[in-house]
Formats: sequence, C-alpha cells, structure tokens
Amino acid sequence: MLFLNKRLYVINLLLFNNKSTMTTTETTADCWAEFINLLSKDLEQDEVEAWVNKLSLVNSNSDSITIGGVNQFFYNWIHDHHHQLLKNHLHNSFGTINLREDFQLVIQIGKEDKEAKTVSKKHRRYNEAEDGLNPQFRFDNFVNGSNSDIAYAAARAVGDNVANNKYNPLFLSGDVGLGKTHLIQAVGLKVKEFYPNFKILYTNSEEFTNEVINGIRFRKTAEVRNKYRSVDLLLLDDIQFLENKESTQEEFFHIFNELIHNKKQIIITADRYPREIKNLEERLVNRFNSGMVARIGRPDFETRVAIIRNKVDQMAIPLDEDSINLIASSVKSNVRDILGILIHIEASWSLLNQDITLDSTKRVLKEVLDIEENPITIDNIIKLIGQKFDVKVSDIMSEKRDKEISKTRQIAMYISRELTGKSYPVIGKHFGGKNHTSVLQACKKTKEWMDKDPEINQTITTILRDLSV
Repeated sequence: MLFLNKRLYVINLLLFNNKSTMTTTETTADCWAEFINLLSKDLEQDEVEAWVNKLSLVNSNSDSITIGGVNQFFYNWIHDHHHQLLKNHLHNSFGTINLREDFQLVIQIGKEDKEAKTVSKKHRRYNEAEDGLNPQFRFDNFVNGSNSDIAYAAARAVGDNVANNKYNPLFLSGDVGLGKTHLIQAVGLKVKEFYPNFKILYTNSEEFTNEVINGIRFRKTAEVRNKYRSVDLLLLDDIQFLENKESTQEEFFHIFNELIHNKKQIIITADRYPREIKNLEERLVNRFNSGMVARIGRPDFETRVAIIRNKVDQMAIPLDEDSINLIASSVKSNVRDILGILIHIEASWSLLNQDITLDSTKRVLKEVLDIEENPITIDNIIKLIGQKFDVKVSDIMSEKRDKEISKTRQIAMYISRELTGKSYPVIGKHFGGKNHTSVLQACKKTKEWMDKDPEINQTITTILRDLSV
C-alpha cells in the first residue's frame, strides 16, 4: 500500500515476525552492502548506474529504514517495476536483524549520498557548457493549446521516457516563433534531469553546417562525425537551412543513420513539413517521415490570451484584461511578437513611469508592429502566403511560371476565394490582372493537391484556420 507523507513515499513491507531491534552500525552497513550487491546482480547495468549506485541509507531502526538518492522519476520506476524485488532482497540482506512485522521502507526523494552529488555536479558543469540547453525552456512554462497538442504530447512522451524510442525521429514543424525550440529544449532538460549521464546536444543546422565546412577545411571531419555520433540525444533546430548543401546533407545522413541504428533519440525542427523543404535529398525526407511528424500551428485566441497572461505574471506588469484581449486579437503571427509587445509595454511602464491603459497599448501595437487592424484582404493574403512559401510578392503577381512560384500563386488564389468570397475576376485583378479562367483553374488545381497530398492539405487547412481566427 502506498502512502504520501509530505515528500516521503512509503512502501509498507511485511517482512519478519521478529521484533527485536537492530544491533550495531557495522551490522547495518554490512546488510546495506549486501542489499546493494543483490540488486546489482539482478538488474541491468544501465539501471545499476542510473539509480542503484546512487542509493544511500539515510537511517534505520526496528520500525523503518529510510533510503535516499532518488528523484521522482526513479521512485516511480522502482515502485512500478521492482517492488517485489526490493522486498525479496531486503528479506535476504537484513535477515540477521530483527524487524517489526509492520516494518516500513521509506524512499525519500532528493537525498543523495556525497558521491552521487559529486557525479551529478560534474555532469551539470559539462552540460551547461556544452549541451546548448537553455534552462528557461521548460515544459512547465510552455503554454500548450489546440495548435500544439500533438507536438506537445509527443515531446512530453520522449522527455518522460527517452529510452522507449517510440517517436524516433521526432520532427516538429511550424512557422517562426511558435515554440518549436522551446519544446525540443524542454525535452533535453527533462532527459537531463532523469539521466544526468546522458550526452545531450542541442544545435541548429547553420552551426552544424559551419562545423562540417570547418571540418573539411582543417581536415577534422572525423572529429565532427565523432562528436555527433557519440550523443544519446540530438536536438537539431531549423533543418530547412540544409537546403542546397549537398555535403552537409551527406554528413547528416550518415550521422542520422548511425544514431537511429544505435537507438539514440533524434528530434528535428523545421518551418515546414519534410516534403515541403526545397532541395532536400529524398532519402533524408523519407527518414524524417519514418518517425513522428507533428505540426505546431498558430495559437488560437484563447491560447494567445493564456500565453499573454503567463508572460504578464512572469514580468509582473499591471496589464488589464481589455489590453490583454486587444494584444491577443491583434498579434496572430507568433509568440515572439507577443513577447516584443509586452517588453515594450513593460519598458514604458517601469522606465518612463507611464500608466498602462488600453490607449497606450494601442499605441505600442502601432509603433512596434504597425498594427491597427488586420482585415482579411486579398493583398494581405498574398503577402502572408508569399512569406509562408518564401516567394516574393512581385513573383506571385508576375507572369513567371516556375513550379514553386506558380504553385504558390495558385494556393494564394484558392485561399483568397475561400476567405473573401470575392468573384474570380476580382481576385484576378489583385494578382496582376489575371483572368477569370486562370483563377478558376488555380482553385481547382489546389483542391486536387489537397485531395492527393495529406501534407499539402494540412498546410492549407492550417493557413485557412489561422487567417480566420
């Protein structure tokens, strides 16, 4: 039976009928050493290193034995997987000492022995210097909404049980500023908490590319390969920047294969789905799609309000509900824009002693992001679609028929029709004077793509939803 008493987690173990007290310190130490020895023989080496070697005997008497040296994760693991084993080995190792029938084993969270603390500190120093993780990017300060449910759940699953390899690789896609970096760093911090000996590495594709280039230039390619192939958890941000970099893609392909073969976890982010990344080798696209691909969309109004409230609490600024709702209604693009607005408001309040009012919030929106209102117009849609697919507005308006430009133009026409309801001739005028037939065919072609390609369908559906909020 499991009891909760403050931070003590107690497992009642009915062990012996003898009721005499323990004898000497030496006898207790011998029993403890035997207990650890028996556990070490029956468990896998990684479990011995992860938690058995970190256990310590805090105190003991005829009524109870208190063990320290585990965190919440390992307490749960011990209780779920090794309850009976602990009972058996306590019986065998402490058999020479008389215990009460209602003897209790107390597993105390957060009490490590000196050696475990030393090892933990050693690895913390290494990780802080070399793993690239930001301690501010934790799961508990990530505001999850309907736009990120699947991505958040998958990231939590990896962080809570990285050895499971259920979602490997995990590929998170989404526009700039929606929390992809926050989520993958949160995974790294959670794994770091559970497995301090794990080698974790966070980097982005630009840094990776520079390392590959310098490796070739200074004949240190082997060092680069060894660095990445030796990690237990690789977090790679913005994979889209590997476009058109054949040598870097080649290096990453072999690193990816070796890590997956050795059951090491890989998490990758990009601003679009794998197949939407231009000039990325097909074999890489296939491998990215072989794992879990999760999309982070733009947060809906309720999620944006929750994000703003969370930031306001952290920054301790007196922002009223009307101002919060105004910001949430005005800033739909990404979380970074919201943070920029709040920083500007906080600076005006704390540095200039200006009151925070609805009118002052409107002024900040206008000054920082040139936001007064954001009507859904065809011109705005063209601009947003161009940004989304990295195509210039001038190219969308032109007569160019390059595949990517033509496809982006057709999608923009379709979305314009869906969101504004304007006639085909009116839409055509906004696209450089295109005729009725061109717009009609663009809408039909886009619908065909959506029916045939789930990724295109999801991308366009997300755009329509985000622009409609």
